[in-house]
Amino acid sequence: MNRVLLLSGGLDSTAVAAMVRPEHCVHVDYGQIPAEAELRAAAQVAVDLGLPFTSLAVPAGQVGAGLMSAEAADGLPVDVSPEWWPFRNQLLITLAAAWAVQRGFEVVIIGTVASDGARHADGTRDFLTRIDDLLAVQEGHLRVEAPAAGMSSAELITTSGVTDAVLGWTHSCHRANFPCGACPGCVKRQEVLQQLDRLR
Repeated sequence: MNRVLLLSGGLDSTAVAAMVRPEHCVHVDYGQIPAEAELRAAAQVAVDLGLPFTSLAVPAGQVGAGLMSAEAADGLPVDVSPEWWPFRNQLLITLAAAWAVQRGFEVVIIGTVASDGARHADGTRDFLTRIDDLLAVQEGHLRVEAPAAGMSSAELITTSGVTDAVLGWTHSCHRANFPCGACPGCVKRQEVLQQLDRLR
């Protein structure tokens, strides 16, 4: 199976890269504030893991919102998380699939973990099933896989065998190209690393 992984440069997608060893990794700069740091992290992770890597720049800042966007989030539904970018996973999967279908790839892999569904609809099993079905009925018949969807981030990292040296390159901050230490991405990173320390 010829697979491409959406590699954000964060903990989860990095661990998935180490675990499944995809045939290619793709990073997307879609206009998010920490795009520079994410790209730097993803590119170095791919080098360290010996995986082919491509970066795409498809500016979508005009439709962004939340902490990762320069746009105001005033009109968003009240129940979404502060970092929510409207339909982001759907957008990124579509972009990766559009790139992949022209190059003979059959599967788009994403780094969704179990806790993602508690914060965003596009992290739920229902979303994963539906986006997989959607790609499958279109030309190219690509599939979507989320091999860590039933795992916590700590379980994924432990299972993947990814080294601390590789994890050290990752970037999780939603607000900046240098960790702010307080946004949901930074807080999650701290919690996951603490869980890993307890497991060791």
